[in-house]
Amino acid sequence: MSTENQLTFLKALKGGAIAGLIGAGLNNIWSLIANALGATIPKGFALAVTMSSIFPLLIGAILFFVFVRYVPKGRMVWMAIAIAFTLFSFYPVFTTPQLPDGTVLDDTFPLLAGPMHLISGILAVWGIPRWSK
Repeated sequence: MSTENQLTFLKALKGGAIAGLIGAGLNNIWSLIANALGATIPKGFALAVTMSSIFPLLIGAILFFVFVRYVPKGRMVWMAIAIAFTLFSFYPVFTTPQLPDGTVLDDTFPLLAGPMHLISGILAVWGIPRWSK
């Protein structure tokens, strides 16, 4: 029996939680580095970054569980979807003129948010399967 068939919901959720917490930490550290490099940090950004790092990776872990358990070649399908979603997530980084609260973004926003999307994407594609064992 392969280890993929032994994946449980709780193991997948654990993998997503670990990836999300690491992502939140790394993304908050990156926001400090980006600020030192000249990026403007919007008000309340640390909380938004933390939540936006944890919840998508938990949802990704649930999807990972579903695909691995119930879809033929589910791990490969899930990885392709996760990579595509990561790439798609860069679109608003470069095209959003303002945040939902009305804060107008300046031209340093891609420096701030772009690497964060990459960090979370890598942790989804690599971290969720790694820590779901």
